[in-house]
Amino acid sequence: MVKLATGQTLRSAERMLDVLSVFSTTEPALTARQIAGRLNLAQSTLSRILEVLTRRNFISYDETRGVYTPHFEIIRLAEAVVSNNDLISATRIPMDRLLEKSGESNQLAVLSGDQCVFVNRRVSNQVVKVFSPLGQSLPCWDGRAAGQALIAWCSASKIDEILPEDSAWRRIGSAISGRAEFLELLAQVRQLGYAINNEFSAPDVWAVAAPVRDHTREVVAAITVPVLASRITSQERILELAEMVCDAAQAASANLFYSGDYQTGQTCGSGSNRPA
Repeated sequence: MVKLATGQTLRSAERMLDVLSVFSTTEPALTARQIAGRLNLAQSTLSRILEVLTRRNFISYDETRGVYTPHFEIIRLAEAVVSNNDLISATRIPMDRLLEKSGESNQLAVLSGDQCVFVNRRVSNQVVKVFSPLGQSLPCWDGRAAGQALIAWCSASKIDEILPEDSAWRRIGSAISGRAEFLELLAQVRQLGYAINNEFSAPDVWAVAAPVRDHTREVVAAITVPVLASRITSQERILELAEMVCDAAQAASANLFYSGDYQTGQTCGSGSNRPA
């Protein structure tokens, strides 16, 4: 093994992690050429990495299709994360009760960079279900309720760093026109204490989300209830679901030792200047 002093061993470890990070719910199977292209890795370097990851059962190779996919060691690690994660534990009962009270599916999302990542869920018995696959990563700024709730209490500088140019909303087909309209949404979220996705991110998808805070008073997650917009038939149902989601998020926050004014909360990221 190359000595750590050269930095080569650490670079090799980083490249292995880069390879594992390429896989997602939207691209669970990739060829070596696709992986190399996404990471700009030389084929010889990638071949060595793939050989090690395959031998250690982190990925597997399908000779028929010529693709690599994550293997059972990833599942084992994911289970370790879920079973020992404070956030997952803190939200387990609140999410169970939210499913029982609302009759609708609910999800738990966290912020990773500018992405909203879905890490847990409860699935209803509704014939038509609306939810994102576990592990799916989507722009937090596309209008979805969870994304709004995750960044609404961030500092102005953090939000400015996260939000793209106006053209990005048009490229993804969002109903939101751009930064100005999205900032207005965030102001409304801070005023209400919860976020609404009124078909902003996709047609006939409505959702409500509320922030989960920990002992530092920062927003660490969001609990969201997504439903078909056609099932939201009255203002009373909107308020009912919003109250249920806020109750669940507040219970989860209490489990994480948050204390304080739940609606006012605290900014995330550096600085304390919230946008108006």
